[in-house]
Amino acid sequence: MTLPALQLVEYSLDQQDRPVPTEAAADVRYLIRAEIDADILCRLLNQFALQGHVPAEVESSRREDWLDIALRVNTLPRYRAEVIAQRMRGMVSVCSVDLHVQGAESVLSAT
Repeated sequence: MTLPALQLVEYSLDQQDRPVPTEAAADVRYLIRAEIDADILCRLLNQFALQGHVPAEVESSRREDWLDIALRVNTLPRYRAEVIAQRMRGMVSVCSVDLHVQGAESVLSAT
């Protein structure tokens, strides 16, 4: 039994099939409230490291049983910032994540 020969199919890219240029980077600020957990900062920062981004500012303060964390990243496109915020919200120790995007009129928040 022989396999049929492979044929190369050629097609041209019309305007709708072309890749969309990447979205411009925005100044993004995350305000996070999480339960006290020894590795929560590492897990949050890892979300940026996996994408090759380094936060411009990281601030953390402990208040009773909670850790309030502020992160600012100025190299993320808005869509990527929203995806990372959703991943953070899915973490077990995270109570809430507020996402502030410079130039946006609203705050994207969830608990």
